[in-house]
Amino acid sequence: MKRFFFALTLLMLFSEFSFSQGIFATITGKVIDSKTKEPLTGVNIQIVGTYLGGTSGVDGTYTLKKIPLKIGTLRFTMIGYKSAQVADIALELGSIVSIPTVEMEAAAIDMNPIVVTASKQQQDLSVIPHSVSVLPEIELIDRTPLRLDNALESIAGVHFIENHINIRGSSGYTRGVGSRVLLVVDEVPMMNSDNNEINWNILPVMDIERIEVIKGTGSALYGSNALGGVVNVITKSPTEVGRVKVRTLNAVYTNPRYDEWQWTNRTLNYSRNDMSYSKSFGGLGINLALGYHRSTGYRTDNDFYRLNTSAKLIYSFPDASKLTFYGGYSYENRSEFIEWQDQHNPLLASPFYSGAKLRLNFYDTYLHYQRQINARMGFKIRASFISSLVGDQYNRSNDYFPAEGIGAETKFDWMPHHSHNITFGTEYKVDGGHSKYIGNHQGFSIAPYIQDQWQLHRNMTVTLGLRYDDYQVINSNYRENHLNPKFGINFTPYAGTIFRFSGGSGFRAASITERFIDFKYKLFAAVPNEDLKAETVWSFDLGLRQEITNNWWIDAAVFHNDYYNYIEPVEEILDDFSLQVQFQNVIRARIRGIEIATKGSWLQDHLGFQANFTYMDAKDLHTNKPLTYRPEILAFFVPSVKIDPVEVQAEYRYASRIDSVMLYSYDNRVAQKIWTFRAYLRLRPFTAILALNNAFNYAYVQLERNMREIRNVSLTFMYEF
Repeated sequence: MKRFFFALTLLMLFSEFSFSQGIFATITGKVIDSKTKEPLTGVNIQIVGTYLGGTSGVDGTYTLKKIPLKIGTLRFTMIGYKSAQVADIALELGSIVSIPTVEMEAAAIDMNPIVVTASKQQQDLSVIPHSVSVLPEIELIDRTPLRLDNALESIAGVHFIENHINIRGSSGYTRGVGSRVLLVVDEVPMMNSDNNEINWNILPVMDIERIEVIKGTGSALYGSNALGGVVNVITKSPTEVGRVKVRTLNAVYTNPRYDEWQWTNRTLNYSRNDMSYSKSFGGLGINLALGYHRSTGYRTDNDFYRLNTSAKLIYSFPDASKLTFYGGYSYENRSEFIEWQDQHNPLLASPFYSGAKLRLNFYDTYLHYQRQINARMGFKIRASFISSLVGDQYNRSNDYFPAEGIGAETKFDWMPHHSHNITFGTEYKVDGGHSKYIGNHQGFSIAPYIQDQWQLHRNMTVTLGLRYDDYQVINSNYRENHLNPKFGINFTPYAGTIFRFSGGSGFRAASITERFIDFKYKLFAAVPNEDLKAETVWSFDLGLRQEITNNWWIDAAVFHNDYYNYIEPVEEILDDFSLQVQFQNVIRARIRGIEIATKGSWLQDHLGFQANFTYMDAKDLHTNKPLTYRPEILAFFVPSVKIDPVEVQAEYRYASRIDSVMLYSYDNRVAQKIWTFRAYLRLRPFTAILALNNAFNYAYVQLERNMREIRNVSLTFMYEF
């Protein structure tokens, strides 16, 4: 495998050598809004069939240098606008060609967004064989999220049990350990290195361009933890001129649903304040973000405060190569609500478990260098570091040490022929943990991968991919190897109609915590299982995306996932009535279902509607029982009415009653039915949002004996200057 990648690199360099000696021209032009005629800043310009391109500046102008004479089409894309093209461009040796001004039309609905997660490079959604959802910045901010997980549930098939993400039921709930969904920030993995879990607080809510969600296994490109899908958070690049954004959110909780649940006369509340700054200084661009979030909680043992900050620096060299540094830090101090006192006092913590507190510190950083060697070849080198420290409030220094992970990747993009788009590289990772409860352990992996996107015909694209992961626990005899292939096809028989199919295998190595945890707290104990095998999956997806009008699309998919050696926490009640948990391999599990999503805008964007529906059949095939914490039906819809500068919106989220849980299976459980109403006032650069969350004060639980958030009213102000 290593020899194959070495030979491929040599072949790529040799085949491109003569091309790199070619002769060039320069292209200039300007991009404006078709209605207002104002210049558009930050438009992405790409030369179709190459990796060359650029972006428009603050005055809408752009300059593309060293353009080969054989060129056909320029493509212009920008979030919130319909894509545009300029074809049949004629170039002469050493010439400077001025393209006529391009007018881009604003679009209420982005019908064919550019995504990067599916292939680790920019591509139209129309040629990707996977089910992909994109959450743009405007929708993210409009939902006034306190953290990103609050906004992701608007995506079809995405559901949270507490803060544990599920994509199409992949994860259930595993007590904060071993996510089957991989979180990446700008394509860089950002998982806790000891328990492979996601810290949502690390992400800068105000500085995100968009979020891409890949559904189904992504192991053929991303390896372990991408068993059930990938969430890629794409942060913003620095702006050309200075820009400051400020958001302040304040909210109060109303009384509980029933008078007897009232436990305090205080006004319970929460708030979040965010600020970001962006500016370019010559070749150096800077993005800075800061957020502070605090809450009294709506129940006892539920208060917290959180701080997060991030910085992104991009330096552009004269040869158009770029060096990017990103760093983030978050701190959280919180009380832990473990379970309620009883059903008559669900907002009071059980006295037996009360008083638990946690402090969390999390650092993440990456450095990557990317360079375009010529029109059809480029590379990126990346190094990353993650450190997390979790400890109790009073005895942290004796029990916990930082869990640290180091990662690196080399990636090449190569277009040997206009019909072949090849991505290949190698990823390296060292992760582990050190605490009183898991010992001191580390794992190491090396993984070469390759993917070829082959355009067989102008309306048919085939994708073939393969990744080989070699994983071992250091200073141990435990070692495993996984070869994960994938296949996909995308067919567009008519304009606006896209059929897609993808299939492939994936795996997830057990985290250090799952394998070695040895922990006891009162009547609860977790015991190690050093013989845990990696879990694997064969995942298949068949979908159709149809444009009904220029501002209305519908997407439907059928999915089928077969899991082997599925890792689940297995709980046992001992003779002394204590509870013992151990992570074990379930013989086999299957999750299959259907998913439908639609989004549209009518009457010149005065009326909008978004909806999705997911049905899942998730079973342990060994016991023929439902997998735990998986609702069978998920539904979400948002109608909206807009008469500038005012917009009103209603949001409804539904999750059917969970059939199977780990504990207290005889407790009453109900479906989740949550209404939220929002009103917007947009007077640019000022925005105000009034929200009534859980408007009907619906009472429900996701995790046993943990009442979810009661009704609250929030007021948000945002200002940009």
